[in-house]
Amino acid sequence: YLMFSSLGVVAPYQNITGLMFRLAPYKDKHLLTDVEVKVTLGLTLREDDKEVFRFYNLNLERSRVDSLPMSWTIVHPINDASPLTGFSSQDLISADAEVYVLVKGFDDAFSNTVLQRTSYTGSEIKFNARFIPMYHESEDGQTTIVDLDKLDAHKEL
Repeated sequence: YLMFSSLGVVAPYQNITGLMFRLAPYKDKHLLTDVEVKVTLGLTLREDDKEVFRFYNLNLERSRVDSLPMSWTIVHPINDASPLTGFSSQDLISADAEVYVLVKGFDDAFSNTVLQRTSYTGSEIKFNARFIPMYHESEDGQTTIVDLDKLDAHKEL
């Protein structure tokens, strides 16, 4: 039902930075409604001279949409409350970081709940990069066209 970008990016977001990844529905005539996303970060940290693995629920710009007809860029603002504050790309790799994503929505065509998940390791998160728009207007200006081939399209900043 959903395609996920194969990478996440850390890009400028509202005077701070944000961790972002994208998803898009790809089945024709299957509209997902009441779509929710939960994102969890797993990190290996050093506490009292021991390595411990910790989980953190990441706050999101938006964790729910009523309908998902096109793509959705999920954003975790990296602010003072974020466990990612001060992390570099190398820090994520060193901490064996992994971002776990769970998406739940309702498929109108089959009248059932859809669950899909993915994850991003520290090496799959690019810093100082931004996603490129993956949609454009049709020639007559009447329709928005989503280019699924651009799900991973990004540029370095």
